[in-house]
Amino acid sequence: MSDLFAHQPPPRADGRVALTITHLEMERVDWTRRGQPPELMVAITREALPTVALYRDLYDRVGRPWLWFERRLMRDGALAELLGDPDHELHVARHDGDLVGYFELKADELVFFGLTLAYVGRRIGPWLLDRAIERAFARGTRKLSLNTNTLDHPGALKTYRKAGFRIVRTKDKELQDPRVLWPEVYRWPPA
Repeated sequence: MSDLFAHQPPPRADGRVALTITHLEMERVDWTRRGQPPELMVAITREALPTVALYRDLYDRVGRPWLWFERRLMRDGALAELLGDPDHELHVARHDGDLVGYFELKADELVFFGLTLAYVGRRIGPWLLDRAIERAFARGTRKLSLNTNTLDHPGALKTYRKAGFRIVRTKDKELQDPRVLWPEVYRWPPA
């Protein structure tokens, strides 16, 4: 499992982390369905009225290894407003009640997508990505966008490209390092 995180640089004394954000887009005609059904039964449900507590739990369990932290900074009221937006959708994947992962759509964007570590490497990612893309186009999306960065799963960009997403721009950026902001939560190196 530690190989999954070898690309993440160690925390710096200045509390910053450098990364490259890659923005991608896809039109329906470019979509290449890749995911085969997983060997285990995975059920996807739409959380029509997700609570802030549920969302924070999903976001943390899926995103912590990849140093997601932006939504952690949102106040409960602002997050509740976002979750209640009629254009926002949250879809959760579970196996026997266990969290597999989730995807989040808003407008024409796949906002967040990921798996818990227990399900990484089990060929579920491409299948779940197909479900997210399928749902986005069913919502009427003409051009689906998403972004990933160099701290995410090392195969994320390749997976998105194989599905048909094309790179539209990249941007180098330095952000606060959540491992420095919350060392008790974002342990280094990851377990």
